[in-house]
Amino acid sequence: MGTILKQNLKGLTGYYFPLFNKSGLMSYITPTLSGDIKLDYHHYITEPFTEKDLVNSLFSRNVIFYVDGKPYHLNGNSLLQQKDTMDLEVGPLYQVVTRNNPKMSLKTTSFIVNDDPIEIHKIEFTNRSTKTIRLDVLTASPLYGRSADNLRDHRHVTSLLNRVWVKDGLIELKPTLSFDERGHKPNDVYYGFHAQSSDLSIKAYYPSLDDFIGNGNLLFPKPQNPSHVGDTIDGYEALGGIAFNPIQVEPNQTIRLFIGFSANTVGHLERYNVYLNETNFDTAFNACKTYWLDEVSRLQFSYGSQAKTALLDMVAIQPILRRFFGNSYMPHHDYGKGGKGWRDLWQDLLSLIMYNDPTVKDALINNFAGIRIDGSNATIIGSKKGEFKADRNNIVRVWSDHGAWPIVTTAMYIHETGDLDFLWLQTPYFEDQFTHYTKKTKTNFPKDYVLRVEGTPYTGTIFEHLLLENVVASLNLGEQGFLKLEDADWNDGLDMATKKGETLAFTHFYANNLRTLAEFLEYANVPTITLFKSLAELSLNIHKNPSLESFLDRVALFDGVTAVVDTTQLIKALKAKAKAMIKHLDVYGVHPTGALQSYIDNDGIFLDRFDTLSLTGQAMALLSETVSLKRAKQIASVTKKTLFDASIGGYKLNSNFEEVKLNMGRAYGFAYGHKENGAVFSHMAVMYAYGLYQYDLVNYGHEAIDALMNRSIHPKSNMLAGIPEYFTPKGEGKYSYLTGSASWLLKLLRTEVFGIQMHLGTLILNPKLTKKDFIHGVAYIDTYLFGQKRRITYHNPKQLSYGQYEIKKITMNSQWVPNYFQSLDGNLEVYLDERY
Repeated sequence: MGTILKQNLKGLTGYYFPLFNKSGLMSYITPTLSGDIKLDYHHYITEPFTEKDLVNSLFSRNVIFYVDGKPYHLNGNSLLQQKDTMDLEVGPLYQVVTRNNPKMSLKTTSFIVNDDPIEIHKIEFTNRSTKTIRLDVLTASPLYGRSADNLRDHRHVTSLLNRVWVKDGLIELKPTLSFDERGHKPNDVYYGFHAQSSDLSIKAYYPSLDDFIGNGNLLFPKPQNPSHVGDTIDGYEALGGIAFNPIQVEPNQTIRLFIGFSANTVGHLERYNVYLNETNFDTAFNACKTYWLDEVSRLQFSYGSQAKTALLDMVAIQPILRRFFGNSYMPHHDYGKGGKGWRDLWQDLLSLIMYNDPTVKDALINNFAGIRIDGSNATIIGSKKGEFKADRNNIVRVWSDHGAWPIVTTAMYIHETGDLDFLWLQTPYFEDQFTHYTKKTKTNFPKDYVLRVEGTPYTGTIFEHLLLENVVASLNLGEQGFLKLEDADWNDGLDMATKKGETLAFTHFYANNLRTLAEFLEYANVPTITLFKSLAELSLNIHKNPSLESFLDRVALFDGVTAVVDTTQLIKALKAKAKAMIKHLDVYGVHPTGALQSYIDNDGIFLDRFDTLSLTGQAMALLSETVSLKRAKQIASVTKKTLFDASIGGYKLNSNFEEVKLNMGRAYGFAYGHKENGAVFSHMAVMYAYGLYQYDLVNYGHEAIDALMNRSIHPKSNMLAGIPEYFTPKGEGKYSYLTGSASWLLKLLRTEVFGIQMHLGTLILNPKLTKKDFIHGVAYIDTYLFGQKRRITYHNPKQLSYGQYEIKKITMNSQWVPNYFQSLDGNLEVYLDERY
């Protein structure tokens, strides 16, 4: 990943950038040094922020520089700085912001140390005037030190728990308790603010926010009651307030100050002061950049233009960010409490497979343990291995699409590695109080949430888990023969059609999954497999639409009895059911325009009428390859005409229904063009493009991803790096960094555009690059293949587009090789020429 530069910024831009390390410290930062720092939801070092707090709250990283008695703030909040200009640089993973005015320059370099829980900043104050100035420096960064819950729940009371120690260059906070009226617990986390400088000497400390403010405020504090090393302050809001002795600064002279924010469970935070000098700061900074450059290098492209290539470097980091942040801890994700959703879990693994991450196989096995024996699953996955939760915010729901995603990730893993034996590995099931697809409950369940039979954990094969999810979902049909929508599918906003709602979109998806399961059995070529008996009976009769309720009654009292199943019969049953589902969709699921219906509402009526269309049904059908090429072309034509707007990022999620559809979901209460109601939603747009490429509708597919990428790098998108969850009607990116679209865009480019086609461990190249995708006739991808990082370079000297060229020659180590690989001993050079 290279650097991204934004020069001469005037005022606030909406930019924010994530910082974190893999030991668990997370933050984000803006050009005004706003944003919060935390270990998790219950351990914030600084006050938790939402999007609006970024510009309105003074509780952020700040230092006040009194220049000849006049205050200038590191974050630019003083009246004297409203005409400051800023130069911004972000890279892997750091920020450098330089604030300039005629009097001075303030340059702040920020990052999180690789292996220690501290965010550090090097601040360089330079006198740009022609006169010697008097400089007084005062740090002004409040410490929070508790749960986000306490922001509005006992904020003052929890400050009474605070115990603060003044140490050399450090203000250390350790509350006595983690306050929770359901059960208070001893607090075991220490929080610290650090400050050191070889150019400045410390005069006094202000560990109490009240004493620091005096009868002023955080903009214009009037400190009183200074403290010194060895002092303690109890029962007040804590502050990283450190005053330095005044000095004279000559013209062009630079003064350096280092500050930091840390937290751990063992104390002795003063050890982290070691980073607060020029030598050690720079060493740690270079180590941070080296580490993240290595992470990015696992999958890199030269594609389209230098700007798009740089964009894709950041996209490659986004799945890693979501792996650690989950859907939480960023300004727009202010609802998050940590953990990841079930859907996110599987889609983030797509990128880890491409990165050759050694933890993928174990993660897959672990994830399957979140499936219940009735085919439903835990919806929230914690940060610890085997940590599953039934729901978020004590709301138990079933998303009808959840069972669809594990098979996509598993199939990719098997085809990348050739590891078919993975299907026969054993893993347990999740058991809690919910049965009957969460519609009923029981009182007796294990405290560790592991399903047992007579005290012994029951385990089934990975294949059994996959079969269970997909067979149950495929039989969970509504009145019109499509999958019940339940509490929503991929679109969380469709949450008010639980009685009669149906999802045609994911009926396509599950139909293809049944075909994939049959293919797995054909590849494995085993005569029989073992399943638990009630699943065996359900699966062998799936094409006859057996009673799902009877199955749910049986597994609610699970007995662990197994049966041996003939694979030939199972393959026939799965294929027959898939064929019937696809036929039903083809007969009853077509939109009047020739495109496809996506949903049935809670009144049992198709959501889309003649003049409206939803993207999800089109995307899932193409992605699942459940329609003919003729139908795919109709879909492409109608969908572009109805939903495409290149100026704001491409394909909208749906038409404007111009009503609050209480028979469908909260999405239609949102203003049209925002979030799940008709925004350009990157995730679905990319999956739709993927489907177009699979049907070789490359011009349509390329147009889709080109519009998305072009908008992401457009100055008015307010996107600093990467692609957002969605674009507003103004084309502004929202919910940056934490989006499943990143994994899918990388997969689309790698698999379809650059043609890295893996099948059971064998590689065949089938590129679908357009003329615009080459830079001076060359496009390349750096990616892991057969466990080694390789570069595949496509040469297109005649500037041919897709459909005009074919592969004429492939060389490896300067030797011609055929387009069929089960290993690679070097990089590949692929030469394209006219198709004859």
